[in-house]
Amino acid sequence: MSEALVDRRAAPALITLCSGPELSVRIATIPAFGTIMETVTQKELLERVKMQLASFLEDPQYQDQHSLHIEIIRTFGRVGPNAEPRFRDDFVLPHLHKLALANNSQSVESKRIDIAIHLFEAYSALSCCFISEEVMVNHFLPGLRCLHADMEQLSPEHEVILGSMIKECEIKVENRGITDAQGSISIASSLVGEDAKTKFLSKMGQLTTSGAMLANVFQRKK
Repeated sequence: MSEALVDRRAAPALITLCSGPELSVRIATIPAFGTIMETVTQKELLERVKMQLASFLEDPQYQDQHSLHIEIIRTFGRVGPNAEPRFRDDFVLPHLHKLALANNSQSVESKRIDIAIHLFEAYSALSCCFISEEVMVNHFLPGLRCLHADMEQLSPEHEVILGSMIKECEIKVENRGITDAQGSISIASSLVGEDAKTKFLSKMGQLTTSGAMLANVFQRKK
């Protein structure tokens, strides 16, 4: 289906279905919205889809809708690795972090483990993506730590894997920090070197000029 057809027909129809009375129908639109986010590049269309997904996540009427949250997490895990990076960094990962944090307070154990398992699958899929240091520190790692806290109590085998994932992410952040610091030192050294070189050449120029003037003076005296 072309982007133009998605824009004219598919997206408006999905948005209309989201306003219907049946929750199950609204939930069923989520994977389709995810596919649009994964395959379409038109900015205005992507923004409309993002707004609809945001309403599912932020509207109080959906706060306790377990099935809806499961579908959103599953969709994020499926489309996140292929979605536009800014959408992933600005929307998918911050909302996964919020869902992981909220799940720490879930009092129904069956729901808590269900969400945790789906979060684990989503984070595993997204861990292969390039994630900026800022997003890693502010959302990806904190979300993993929230999930780790759940798995510590609910699923020890997942907890071990998450511990390794967290350690690996922390090492990546540390290494980026070291690389950035080395880069700054290298740039600073280069600038200092260039400054010293400029001063040296300037001094040499002055000495050469002075030498030439002295030579002229001696020639005149002769």
